[in-house]
Amino acid sequence: MASPLSPSDIIQDKTLQIAYFDVAKAIAHYEDTGKNFLVLGNFRLDKSSFKLSLKGELTTDGVSVSEFNKIPNYSFGIRFDLDEDMVAMEALSNVLADYLKTSGDDWELTQPVKDDKIYIKLKTTSDKKRFNIVSNIKLDPKKLSDANLTRGQKVEIIGDLGVYCNIPDKKAGVTFSARKVIFEEEQ
Repeated sequence: MASPLSPSDIIQDKTLQIAYFDVAKAIAHYEDTGKNFLVLGNFRLDKSSFKLSLKGELTTDGVSVSEFNKIPNYSFGIRFDLDEDMVAMEALSNVLADYLKTSGDDWELTQPVKDDKIYIKLKTTSDKKRFNIVSNIKLDPKKLSDANLTRGQKVEIIGDLGVYCNIPDKKAGVTFSARKVIFEEEQ
């Protein structure tokens, strides 16, 4: 597997494209059946998948927990080390917006970067006993304080970059699925 790429590397690559994402076909299917209201796709370089590396520092003390429909959601925020990576992440939304113009509909785009930060969601396994990531420290959904994560701590997150469209709501955005999280450990 090739080394993970930074957002700056990806946005400069002229072969960047969105794959497995036919919005017009999905809208027609939804209008006919009322099913499959969510369309998902991936970013590709030429026709190849890639891993994205986000580097920065934590903007949250540890992993935050919120609840939606009685289901816990876990996340932490980071501020990018390089401003050009933040700008590149925002530019990925423009790539999606240009693609969506072909559908003829107006879409509300959610931005991956909010207030110079990006929030990384941590998904749990189906049994909810652990996070579905690889990490250099023990991260347990039931014992988050044991991870001893602090604001300002350096982190690298490696994962997959994708897109989504919610057809009935006409909302779309760039997604990032964390696969590996490497925290700088205290000396």
